[in-house]
Amino acid sequence: MLTKFSPLVTALLIGGLAVAGAAPASAEVIDRYSLDFSTSGVADDFCGSGLQPSFTYDQTGSGSAKTRGQDDVLWFHEELRVVRTFTYNGMTVTDIQSNTLAKDLKMVDNGDGTLSITALFTGGGRLIGSDGKILAKNDGQIRRLFTIDLASGELTGEELIFGSTGTNDDFCEAILAHWGV
Repeated sequence: MLTKFSPLVTALLIGGLAVAGAAPASAEVIDRYSLDFSTSGVADDFCGSGLQPSFTYDQTGSGSAKTRGQDDVLWFHEELRVVRTFTYNGMTVTDIQSNTLAKDLKMVDNGDGTLSITALFTGGGRLIGSDGKILAKNDGQIRRLFTIDLASGELTGEELIFGSTGTNDDFCEAILAHWGV
């Protein structure tokens, strides 16, 4: 349930390759899009604890796809703010991921029918307890390498190539401790 990266970023990276052939050769913004989304429900087996707290998820942000250079491949840039609230036994914790940035840094045609995309993810996260105090933090940046099959547009590989430069508190551990579990 607690994931640092939106699957939306991966989907957009893959989906962008399908329309890249239609893009003009010069560098320009091809699309601007909203990342606004909200949902709520009950988390199943929260953090592996077996608990089922209720949750709300609110995300606001925007992104853009643009061509760069002569290869007509789409490059993505997204800015996002996510607020997740979990409630268990009358106690609430709020996970605020603000000023999150995801963007493509480098693309390489591997010559074997695949494309490698190095993406940067950066931002700051705070976990706030029922009493308003900070329980945990996650700040910094990471880089991930995505490998895409050019024929199908499918993601064939994903790996962390540069680990976090900031704080790496365990949000699950902090939430469960706050709830006394």
